[in-house]
Amino acid sequence: MMNERLSRVKTGAIDETRKLFWIFLYLFVLLSLFSFYKALILNEETLIYHQGFALINALALAKVMLVGEYLHVGDNFKNRPLIYPIIFKSAVFAVLLVCFHIIEESFIGVLRGKTLSQSVPSIGGGTLEGIVGVGIIMFVVLMPFFAFRELDRVIGTEELRALLFGDETKISAASPILRRRWRTAAAAVAVLALGGGWLTWSLHRSTTARYVTQKVEPGSMVHTVTASGIVGPAATAPVVARVSGVIQALECDVNMKVKAGQVCAKIDPRPYQIMVDRIKSDLAGAEARFAKDKADLAQAKAALEHHEALAERRAISHTAIEKSLKTYEQAQARTKLQEVTVGQLQAALHAAEINFGSTDVVSPIDGVVLSRNVKMGQTVAEGSETSSLFLIAADLAVIHIAAEVREKDIGEVEYGDKATFTVESLPNRPFTGVVMQIGQSQPIHEQATNYDVVISASNPDLLLEPGMRATIRIQSQRRYDG
Repeated sequence: MMNERLSRVKTGAIDETRKLFWIFLYLFVLLSLFSFYKALILNEETLIYHQGFALINALALAKVMLVGEYLHVGDNFKNRPLIYPIIFKSAVFAVLLVCFHIIEESFIGVLRGKTLSQSVPSIGGGTLEGIVGVGIIMFVVLMPFFAFRELDRVIGTEELRALLFGDETKISAASPILRRRWRTAAAAVAVLALGGGWLTWSLHRSTTARYVTQKVEPGSMVHTVTASGIVGPAATAPVVARVSGVIQALECDVNMKVKAGQVCAKIDPRPYQIMVDRIKSDLAGAEARFAKDKADLAQAKAALEHHEALAERRAISHTAIEKSLKTYEQAQARTKLQEVTVGQLQAALHAAEINFGSTDVVSPIDGVVLSRNVKMGQTVAEGSETSSLFLIAADLAVIHIAAEVREKDIGEVEYGDKATFTVESLPNRPFTGVVMQIGQSQPIHEQATNYDVVISASNPDLLLEPGMRATIRIQSQRRYDG
């Protein structure tokens, strides 16, 4: 009976020691890596101190974590999904890790002759945000550890080992060898991590920064900014339909040279011709009626004047005078109305003749047709500026290149900077130009902003054509005074 009790106590002590060792090893590697990182960044000479405190902190915190298991920390989440105890335990022990690290840094500062207020740890840059950030990092690092611990609790050690390393029967058959190999591999990884960190720190520590102080002299610096862009004309003019209708003929095509007033397309004129003929007919009738009304008005006026002369001699009745006056007023009203009608028809005829003339779609400038956006038989709408029938480029002896420059480079570009560029069809022929416009373009996404830079270049040989892609180098020379 006594032997069985001693055997159980021995087995329990071995299990607890094994648990304590693996918890300690995980925490020691974690804290050691943090110490190496700090020594590398700050070039500190106290690596031995940090490793010693990492060892002490790992042992103390491993014991605290083991005690936490016996005190059933997080057991209130035991019957809930595993993510709850994993997150809870990781958060609690991440806070403990941060506290232990703050105590360690404070104690090292005191040992180095600083006061307690001066030895407040510089963890995370010495700010609350930095300390919280380190706590979050430790929280994330502890999550895998507690994830395995919770899986081990739920499915058992042997089942977890079988899931990780293979079939359970094979694990059982060769468990001593596999366990020994697994432990050896883990220890080797830890030793390699610590040894590599020590070597990196030693090499970094031996590198001493050297600075040279020199008087600043006046001079200039040349900056080069590379970009890509598209060759385009210096000026363009859209050709739009001034009337609606069906395209009856096309006289211009892409790359064709045109003159101002040249007909490029013909819209079916028949509806507009019918309108002109109808208004002309109406106008002729209105003018005839207007001439008759004017004659009637003249006759009524003469009759009224005669009756008024008779009335002065009292040779006509008052009723006859009133009838003559009424006839004159009616003739006058008809004449004015007909005059207005004639004027309206004349205006309508003028508009109809303009529409009839607009069935000829003409080029507004001398130049070259860049694009044709219409075909035979297509119905076009009147005055559609957004959908031009043709796009005419002015003289191509001067061209513009629309380039996009990244936000980090735009500060080096100024108006008047010289630029050299090549195009894909002429890779061995360099061209030159000058920056003439800088403006912000539409953002590609929230984190990136490009700038539109327009470069003007001469093209006397007409080798550069609209649409060519150019590779650009913008050179800016700035003078700096000492």
